[in-house]
Amino acid sequence: MGTNSLRLTIVGLVLGLVVGLFLGWMVLGWIVWPVEWTDAAPADLHPDYKAFYVQMVADSYALDQNRELAQLRLGEWDEAELKESIAKAKAQANAQQAQRLDDLAVALLGAAVTPVPEATPTPSAGLNLSSIGLVCGGLVLLILLLAGVSFLINYLRARRAEEEMEPTPIAPERPAPEPVLLTEESRLEEGAPAEPPLGHWVTSYSLGNDTYDESFSIETAVGEFLGECGVGISETIGAGPPDKVTAFEVWLFDKNDIRTVTKVLMSAHAFNDEALRARLDPKGEAVLCQPNRRITLETASLRVEAVVTEMEYGSGSLPPQSFFNRLTVELAAWAKPEEL
Repeated sequence: MGTNSLRLTIVGLVLGLVVGLFLGWMVLGWIVWPVEWTDAAPADLHPDYKAFYVQMVADSYALDQNRELAQLRLGEWDEAELKESIAKAKAQANAQQAQRLDDLAVALLGAAVTPVPEATPTPSAGLNLSSIGLVCGGLVLLILLLAGVSFLINYLRARRAEEEMEPTPIAPERPAPEPVLLTEESRLEEGAPAEPPLGHWVTSYSLGNDTYDESFSIETAVGEFLGECGVGISETIGAGPPDKVTAFEVWLFDKNDIRTVTKVLMSAHAFNDEALRARLDPKGEAVLCQPNRRITLETASLRVEAVVTEMEYGSGSLPPQSFFNRLTVELAAWAKPEEL
C-alpha cells in the first residue's frame, strides 16, 4: 500500500507538472506575453512575404541594374532560399514581373528559375496545436475570471455586512465662521466707517484649488460700478500638484484711481524668509497671515476691510507653516466720504 501510494503521488506530481508547464507555456507564451519579432532580417519573413520582397528587389534591380545593391538588400539568403522565393514569386507574377525576376536570378544565381505552381491547401484533419493552445488558454482565463468575480462578490458582501454591523461615524460639521466686519463693536474698535458697507463677501480657499482667484464688484445701491476687490494666489512653494500656496494677494481696484492697491498675505515661513519676501515685495505690502488679522486697503474713493476669519497650515515634507491647507477671508467695502 505504501509503495502504490508513493507511485500514485509521483505520477500525480509528474502529470501536474507537465499539465502546468503546458498550460503556462500556452497562456503566457501565446496570450499574455506572445513573442514579438523586432529588427527581423528578410530571411526571417514568411514564404509569401519573401516572394513579395524578392519581387520588389527585382523591380528595383530592373531600374538601377546594381547587382551589389540587390545582393545587399537580400541579406544572407542562401541559394536554395533565393531560388524558392523567386520561383514562388514567378508563379504569382505577370509577364513583365517574371522577366524582371529572371534578370535578377541570372545576375545573382547565373540562371533563371522555373516557377513552382502553388499547391492547393488541403483542410486540416483536426485541431492543430495552436487551436488546442488557444482553447486551453481560453478555458484557463475563463476559470480565473470566474474565480475573480466570485472573490469580488464575496468581498463586497463581507464589506457590506461589516458596514451594517458598524455604523459609520458622522464627522462633525465645521461651523461657518462668524462675521467679523459687520459687528458694530468691531467697526467701532477698529475705526471702520459706521455706515453699512456697499458690499460684504466671504471667500474660502482649500488645498487643491490651484485656480483660486476670487473677485467681487463694488457697486452703489442703484447699481453704479465703483470698483472691484478680491483675493487670489500670489506665490506657491515646493512641487505640485496640488500647488502649495505660501502667499495670497488681497487687492482693491478703484475706477477713480489709476492704481490697484495690493497687500500680500504671507505664511509665517514666507514672512520670515528674506529672499522670498524680497521677491514678493514688488507685488505689495507684506502682511503676516494670522487669525482675526484685519487688513485695510484704501484708494482715492474706496476703503476695503479684510479679516482672516479662518486659517490652517498644511503639513508634510515642506518647512512648517510654509503653505496653507485652508484659508477664509471676509471682505467689506465702503465708499470714502467726499472731501469738501
